[in-house]
Amino acid sequence: MTQNYSYVNNSQYPGPNGGGPPPPARGQSPMMYNQQQQQQQQHQGVPPSSSNTLSPPTTPHLHQSRPVSPASDNNPARRAKRHYPTYVADQSSMAGTPPPPPQSTMQQGGMPSVQNNSIPNPAYPTMNPPQPNNNDNYASSLTNGVANMNLYGQSQQPTPLRQDIPLVGQLPLIHDLDLTPSAPQIGQNVIYYSILGISVTPSPNAQSPSIFKRSTINAVPASNNILKKSKLPFALLLEPYPSNMEVPVVTDTVVARCTRCKTYINPFVRFSQGALKWQCNMCGLDNDVPSSFDWDVTSQQQVDRWSRPELNYGCVDFVASADYMVRPPQPPAYVFIIDTSYQAIQTGMVGVVTNSILKSLDNIPNEDGRTKVALITVDNAVGFYKLSGDEPEMLVVGDLSDIYLPRAPSDLLVDLADAKSMVQDLLERMKTMHNESQLVNNCLGTALQAARKLLSSTGGKIVCFQATLPNVGDGVCKPHEEKKAITETTLMTPSSGFYRTFATECAKSQVCADMFIFGGSFADVATLNVIPRFTGGQTHFYPGFNANNSADALKLEHEIEKLLGEQIGLEAVMRTRCSAGMVCKAFHGNCTTRVPDIMALPNVPRDQSYCVEIGIEEDLQGSHAYFQTALLYTTCFGERRIRVINLCLPIARTLPEVFSAADQTAIARTICHQAIDKAVTYKLRDARDLLAKETIDISTAYAKEVIGNVATGASRLSLGRNLSLLPFLILGLLKTDTFNEAGNIPADIRARSTVLLRTLPMNLWLELTAPKFYCLHSMPQNAGQIDPNTKQFVMPPRLNLSSEKLERHGLYLLEDGQNIYIWMGKEAVPPLCMDFLNIPNISQVQSGQITELPKLHNSFSQRATAIVDHIRKERRSTYYPSLYIVKEDGDPLLRAMFLNRLIEDRNANGPVAAGANQQNVNSGMSYFQWLGFIRSKCQ
Repeated sequence: MTQNYSYVNNSQYPGPNGGGPPPPARGQSPMMYNQQQQQQQQHQGVPPSSSNTLSPPTTPHLHQSRPVSPASDNNPARRAKRHYPTYVADQSSMAGTPPPPPQSTMQQGGMPSVQNNSIPNPAYPTMNPPQPNNNDNYASSLTNGVANMNLYGQSQQPTPLRQDIPLVGQLPLIHDLDLTPSAPQIGQNVIYYSILGISVTPSPNAQSPSIFKRSTINAVPASNNILKKSKLPFALLLEPYPSNMEVPVVTDTVVARCTRCKTYINPFVRFSQGALKWQCNMCGLDNDVPSSFDWDVTSQQQVDRWSRPELNYGCVDFVASADYMVRPPQPPAYVFIIDTSYQAIQTGMVGVVTNSILKSLDNIPNEDGRTKVALITVDNAVGFYKLSGDEPEMLVVGDLSDIYLPRAPSDLLVDLADAKSMVQDLLERMKTMHNESQLVNNCLGTALQAARKLLSSTGGKIVCFQATLPNVGDGVCKPHEEKKAITETTLMTPSSGFYRTFATECAKSQVCADMFIFGGSFADVATLNVIPRFTGGQTHFYPGFNANNSADALKLEHEIEKLLGEQIGLEAVMRTRCSAGMVCKAFHGNCTTRVPDIMALPNVPRDQSYCVEIGIEEDLQGSHAYFQTALLYTTCFGERRIRVINLCLPIARTLPEVFSAADQTAIARTICHQAIDKAVTYKLRDARDLLAKETIDISTAYAKEVIGNVATGASRLSLGRNLSLLPFLILGLLKTDTFNEAGNIPADIRARSTVLLRTLPMNLWLELTAPKFYCLHSMPQNAGQIDPNTKQFVMPPRLNLSSEKLERHGLYLLEDGQNIYIWMGKEAVPPLCMDFLNIPNISQVQSGQITELPKLHNSFSQRATAIVDHIRKERRSTYYPSLYIVKEDGDPLLRAMFLNRLIEDRNANGPVAAGANQQNVNSGMSYFQWLGFIRSKCQ
């Protein structure tokens, strides 16, 4: 039998079972697993072949019992530590991993069958079907399909398999969080799209990948009444500009749009009248097909219209014609504002910032040589720098009431290609030129006004590095005042109205601002974040920053270099269109919303996410609904483009269909946006109540509308497999710094958490809400290495977020996208300490932040280091995770930070009584207290 534990053969490295064999679930054969599942079902009174589903099941009906750890159950100390209710499981059902969910009919991988030599081979991860083995089979399938259905008939949706999961008494199925989002079931097979009238070509890429656009419900309710009964939020989650994603480009500037509703031609339109017209899938209007679809004027040759990217891909970029430009494309322009007051100098921030900018100059997008840069310093006056002539010249303006530019903008904002050596010289000098400064004042608002004046004619990006609370000139921020109770406060309340007005002016001028904030006792992140919030920028916060701490300096350096090296989009607007009967009713994310449904984005950062809530105003007709998001933007290399993202969803006319198509992660994200808005408008208590109410309402609706018996459904607290982790995710949100009611969370930390929950891409948002937890001391032999078959990096098995998983001799890693914590048990053996940290024993290990793990010449160290490096490098954002060593009996603050991320446990401030006895939601509840609270409110 293959051993799953790396150190089981060495008695000095005890595994989870005290050095004994692994639990029964590990290395278990499929036959043994199936036998145990059948025994479990018979024990629970469920026949092996259940007939209560509407289609043949592809996976066992799941009634998973909570696995029991023999080692922990025999230990009285471990039993006293447990926060879960005692639950005696049938020994025959202890199969460590739950069965997989039903497989989608649309799988990952593959490229469209349509070939076009002019299209680069894009990294386009989509949901693709199995391809036909040969052309004869494919032709046969088409012939049989045409013989049995009308060309544009309604599709027959596959009947969803229902899996009800009783939540109370068993651990959350956290491995479901790692599954690829299921694709909308818009047909039995994508090859039949064109036969069914869903798409015009048999391309498997007709649907947009979920990374670009994701719906909370993958089947649109046919009426608002059905949507209201389900209690599910209906919204689209958008990430229009993900990094490292190539999108097919339509280069001939032929942009075909509906003349009535302005929808862009896409794979879901229909051709009619001998293919001379195309019918809009949004409004039904017939439009003329552009002649260039069939005839290339340049080469004077006939072309294959079916090879056009916009008819085969759900997400494409059109190169826009001059009609989409009101001025020449905006050049990338960066104005750096650097705080040089006494506090900024003392922290060492100025030296790290200038050095990082200096190292990033070659990475700033400048393919066509049009990029411009300027530098401004700020203390009690505004310092400009003339970058033309023989050497840099500093020009100080002390009039804060009416700021002006002391030289022509062309002398202050210069082409990087022409003035690079002068910019480098200035940055080298700035590392030390302000070291003797004793000025404690800061006029940030005035410096921002100056930067906007520099950029007003072209637009651009302000990158601000701020270490002192603005206290003179425009935008003075008030010192923090302690509030009487955290539940009585609002969230993200700015202390000055200047920044909201300034952000509006910036948006009009296509100016964006990114804020790097370095906190002392109070930095007022809530106020300074207002500018990025409404201009499409980003906010980074470094509490207690000190450049002498190499880990702090490394994090800042990485995040500056990543942000400046991004291929951003400029001067953008984004609009989402829906099928008739639906409307966009609310927008979330860092943008300015223009009436009625336009999101203005002076800057489109990579990997930032947005949310658009959808309302149903009229009953929906037909079998499918369509959504199209168009992002008009300018690339860094001066090309005006339109990114069009299409999504087709089936229309559901029954509540079971709606629930079976729910996406629990997207639903939790949408509820999170709604709760943040509630906390900003009202109070934090109201936001927590909303999170609880939405969870209770959805659970009650499922019991009533799907299970059919409210009393039975509520008593078992059952949800479908695709919704079973929703209560877990909402509890994770309640325990984040944003919604946590602990009174010791500083206002700046709470504000930073809110910024992250609002803007992170979906994968990092999920990690922040539900961190990943791994055991390192007994990880499989292949963990921390590249799998030779799949060529993918192998991570250790994911653990439930409970302190029950912690052993005193163990080594564990927990990461939430922002921080990586490595927990070392107080009884860790000396060989483990040596192999991991090159330290003789656990008593000499120190808790604290480190830059990286030591690179030692042993397999365990190399694999553990590779895991940390993989986590840090696979970031789809500019945020760089900090690394902490947490010793079990070490720094109490770090220990509390780690344990608070184990969201299945009760927090120190949580209630002691059972959840059913709680009247109000409490963020300190354990997972099972939370389930008891929900169940009591559902009855």
